[in-house]
Amino acid sequence: MLHCITTACAMHPNRQDKNFKVHPCFIALRLPVRCTQTGRTRISKFKDYLVGLIFFLFGTTSSFAFGNKYAGEFLKIGVGVREMSLGGAVVASPRSVSAQYWNPAVLYKNTVFSGQFMHTEEFAGTLNLDHISVAIPAKGNYAYGLGFFRLGVNDIPDTRGALIDNNGNGKLDPGERLNFGKIGTFGASENALFISVAKQINQKFFIGATTKHLYKSLGTTAAWGVGFDVATIYNISPQLVLGASLNDITTTFLFWKDGEKEVILPTLRFGTAWKAALPSIPIWFQPLGGLDISFEGKQHSTDLNLGSISGRVHLGLEIHIKDQIALRCGRDDLGSFHIGFGLDTSIGSIDYGFAMGGTYQLLGQSHRIGVTLHFAELAKGLKRWL
Repeated sequence: MLHCITTACAMHPNRQDKNFKVHPCFIALRLPVRCTQTGRTRISKFKDYLVGLIFFLFGTTSSFAFGNKYAGEFLKIGVGVREMSLGGAVVASPRSVSAQYWNPAVLYKNTVFSGQFMHTEEFAGTLNLDHISVAIPAKGNYAYGLGFFRLGVNDIPDTRGALIDNNGNGKLDPGERLNFGKIGTFGASENALFISVAKQINQKFFIGATTKHLYKSLGTTAAWGVGFDVATIYNISPQLVLGASLNDITTTFLFWKDGEKEVILPTLRFGTAWKAALPSIPIWFQPLGGLDISFEGKQHSTDLNLGSISGRVHLGLEIHIKDQIALRCGRDDLGSFHIGFGLDTSIGSIDYGFAMGGTYQLLGQSHRIGVTLHFAELAKGLKRWL
């Protein structure tokens, strides 16, 4: 059963007969194979906050039940090699340079000016995904982030005008064929600019928000939209963290140049991360879990389903050796398996990830590489070397 069309026609699912035809063989698919009294008071307030958030979400989604199921699917692919290697189970524990996407509240934990670049070739190079971001600490109780995400497909065959249509009905009938000399190509891309801010409420509680500026292009047509995310982090203890993120909180609208409109409904994400160390050897590990709750009526490739409400589970495990070498594995929301490793230094890190099984078994494996730099430490290192 088809889960979603990631490129080409997915960028404009309402388009049916707009004199724009794409041969299905050239469409890339993403398929399924997805205490003290004070302490008690703070936890109670946190629960009230989440309950209120859920009731607000139900009210919002009931008002916009016409949302397109896959209009914002490209935003669910993920960013960050580490985070994707962990199956996306990182709402409670993303790196600061990836926090604009996963949970902007984590930005406040960043203490140095850092940047990240990621490149991945999904499905044996069919899709190119790039992400660049910076995390900026600030004075007071605030921190900021900026990121850009692009998913693109190039050289899609364009068969418009190539049909030798003998009877003029616009369909490929028996005996008719394409004039391959008239087949051209076009590109398709989906882009998002993230601008984020985070604030510390107290030693355990952080909040954050992101504004997303979206741009889609499909051949000669394009669409624009703006969306908003809010998120929170709650540190139950130094070892245990809870996170929540509400994406597209106000419902995100995408407006196409020809007047068509797409709607992205809110998605509620929960996550938890628990960190433990082995005292006898210099190794610590971190199991992670996540649950995405959507209200778009998806019936397939979901782990939980209740009417129009569906849930997808993420699982991940990260093992660090001497705080320098990281080994990672994870299961994403579609049931695909991911592995990866990273090398951490004082000036940054290098990460590699590999996706296999599920969707990737059908459409080709994916290789990912990412670099994170701490600019202040890099400058100090360059001064020592020069």
